[in-house]
Amino acid sequence: MAQLLAEAEQRLEAGEVEFPDTSALWLLAAALGELEDPDALEERPDRAVDPAAVERFRALVDRREAHEPFQYLAGVSLFRDVLLEVERGIFLPRSQSERMCDEIEEWAAGRDAPPGGWRVADLGTGSGAIAVALARGPLAPSRVWAIDLSPQAAALAGRNAARGGVADRLLPVVGDWLTMVRPEPCLDIVTVVPPYLNPGDEAYLSEETMRWEPLEAFFGEPSGDELLRHLIDEVALRLRPGGLLACQLDTDQAEGIEAYVNEDPEHPLTVEWILIDDEGDADAILAVKEVP
Repeated sequence: MAQLLAEAEQRLEAGEVEFPDTSALWLLAAALGELEDPDALEERPDRAVDPAAVERFRALVDRREAHEPFQYLAGVSLFRDVLLEVERGIFLPRSQSERMCDEIEEWAAGRDAPPGGWRVADLGTGSGAIAVALARGPLAPSRVWAIDLSPQAAALAGRNAARGGVADRLLPVVGDWLTMVRPEPCLDIVTVVPPYLNPGDEAYLSEETMRWEPLEAFFGEPSGDELLRHLIDEVALRLRPGGLLACQLDTDQAEGIEAYVNEDPEHPLTVEWILIDDEGDADAILAVKEVP
């Protein structure tokens, strides 16, 4: 088995594929039907692999060599220790979203839960990764709405809620952002990973993303900047006083969005902090609604 993995890694490295070692390991786990714990495969380097599994593995490596994301090929993606189902046509979960979940939970830990429990909406939920993570975590929300315009995404989020053991409190909803929710305070936390890129920002996306992932998940209409401002204003109407908006964006947008909110004395939100990654880039803004 070790030789199989080494050969695959060499091929993927030569093809300039991202994450060649991780890709090879997950594809072998997929070929063997052992996706629950791919790391365990490395603990048995001398394990024999039957010819049928070898054939399946090499076919998957062929496709990965063409830069098809290994998560789509395996049909799953690991997000905060939960193995989520993923599929073509749906945005793949990112590590930035894991960090945003951490920040939300840390923020909530210093506050009393609202009467009846936290009410959370995850906009543009995709696979439901953020919604499932928050539903499973210490936040212990009373209800999480996983909202997406795509019926395919809403159905996927529902299946992942069942996988994560939170189907009793996670409700998939087909809808256009928050337009199905009355513009009055009813939510405590809103999360959103919007299509924040502007026309002409294609250079910021990898070849893999451009070819295989849905571009409507990356590029806002009419522009990412305008969509961000629109979403912030709409969320502000629906947050309860003291509620939180956590919104991912591009590092070049963070300063402008912070100014849009904080320099307007009439805006009900205040950007209290900006989430910065290990490379010093802004990942998300976190804004709180003022308490009268």
